[in-house]
Amino acid sequence: MNRQRLRPATRTALFVRRAPRRTRPSLRQRAARLHAWTAAYLCGLAVTQTHAAGGHHAVDDAAILDPGQCQIETWADRRDGERSGYAPMHLGPACRVGPVELGLNLERERGSEGRTVRAGPQLKWAHALSDDLGVGLLVAAAWERSPERGALRYTGASVVVPLTWQIAEDWRAHFNLGRDLHRAQPSRSHSGLALEWTASQQLGFVAERFREGGASAWRAGLRWTPTDTLSIDLSRAHGLRADRPGWWTLGMTWAFRR
Repeated sequence: MNRQRLRPATRTALFVRRAPRRTRPSLRQRAARLHAWTAAYLCGLAVTQTHAAGGHHAVDDAAILDPGQCQIETWADRRDGERSGYAPMHLGPACRVGPVELGLNLERERGSEGRTVRAGPQLKWAHALSDDLGVGLLVAAAWERSPERGALRYTGASVVVPLTWQIAEDWRAHFNLGRDLHRAQPSRSHSGLALEWTASQQLGFVAERFREGGASAWRAGLRWTPTDTLSIDLSRAHGLRADRPGWWTLGMTWAFRR
C-alpha cells in the first residue's frame, strides 16, 4: 500500500510507500473491469490494478488491487549517519474488498531511548475518468506507542487525492494533493509529483518530488520485477534543506489471490 505512514511532522521520510507492481493493464482495461464489476454488483452478484509508483514511494497513484487480490509490502529505511538497528521497518498487508482496498500499516523503529511502534488502518478508492486519466482517494490514520508517550495513542490522519496520467505506453505521471492532520500539531500539506518509466517488463524507474509534514524532499529509485507477483524497490531520497539527512530505502511487495 502506498507508503502512507503517518509520522511526526518533524520527520522528513514520512509515508514513503509501495512495491511489486505487476505488468499493469492500461487505464482503458481498468475502466472496463470497473464497469463489469459495477454491473455485477447491481445485479446482486456476490461476486483494477496495483500501485504504479508503489511500495515505499511517497507519491501514490490512482489505482487499487484487482477484485480477489491481496498483497504484502515491507520496507526499511537507512538514514545517513545512523546505525542499521535504528532503521524504521514497515509491514503493510492489504486486500481488495468490494470497490475499495483495505490495508493496515505497521511500523517499528528503535532509537536511543527505546522502541517506537506505529499502527493504523488505510482505505483507498480509485476510478478511471478516461482511457488515460484516473483519480482516487486515500485515507489513513495512525496510533503510536513510544518511550515518551507510553501507551498506544492516536497521533493523526492523512487524506490524499491521487491523480494518474498515462502519458504514453511506458510513461506515467502521478500527482498528489492532501493534508496530514496531526493530533497535537497544526495540519500540514501533503503533495507530490512523480514520473514513472517502465523500461522493460522487469525493470522500471521512478523520480519524485514531495512535501509531507512540513518538509520537502526528492527521491529517485528503480524497481525490479522478477515475477508477475513479486517486485523489489531500491531508492535514494534527500530533504531539500541542506541540514536534512538523506536516506536509502529497500522494499519488497508480494501479491497473491486470496
